[in-house]
Amino acid sequence: MSTPTLDTIASEQLDLQLSVVEDRLARDYGRESVHGLVERERARFGDARIHVFVPILVERAVRATLAAPPAKHRRD
Repeated sequence: MSTPTLDTIASEQLDLQLSVVEDRLARDYGRESVHGLVERERARFGDARIHVFVPILVERAVRATLAAPPAKHRRD
C-alpha cells in the first residue's frame, strides 16, 4: 500500500469540496444544469498552484452563468 502524498490529499479534499458545491448548486438549479458547468469551471483552475479558493471561484462562476439571461437568438 502506498503512502498518500500531499498532492493526492489535496486533490481528494478538492473533490470533496466541489461535490458539496455541486450539491448546493443542484438544490438551486437542478443537477442536470449544474454538473457540466462545475466540471468546466474546475478545468479552468486545473493548473492552479493553490486550490483553497477553487471551490468558491467555481461556485461563483456557475451561479453567474446560470443567473445570466439566455442569449437572444438573431433572426436573419
